[in-house]
Amino acid sequence: PIPVGIDVQVESIDSISEVDMDFTMTLYLRHYWKDERLSFRSNRNKSMTFDGRLIKKIWVPDVFFVHSKRSFIHDTTVENVMLRVYPDGNVLFSLR
Repeated sequence: PIPVGIDVQVESIDSISEVDMDFTMTLYLRHYWKDERLSFRSNRNKSMTFDGRLIKKIWVPDVFFVHSKRSFIHDTTVENVMLRVYPDGNVLFSLR
């Protein structure tokens, strides 16, 4: 098992419908874990940052919201995801 940390930052609550019993919000969802297979040796880089293309090639936690009606990744111009890898293999994965 790999311990995964998660935090959520709510940016806005955009609408609330009492009739439909739902709401819309914008949030940042960040995941933290350590994958030693991604560690690298570096004297210069404190971390390396990647876009969504690498995420499709490595293991990432499958996080979901129970009873969610619909969710999507913000994608104005490009998918709003970021992957940062630290030399010791610690990983930060953030999406909006």
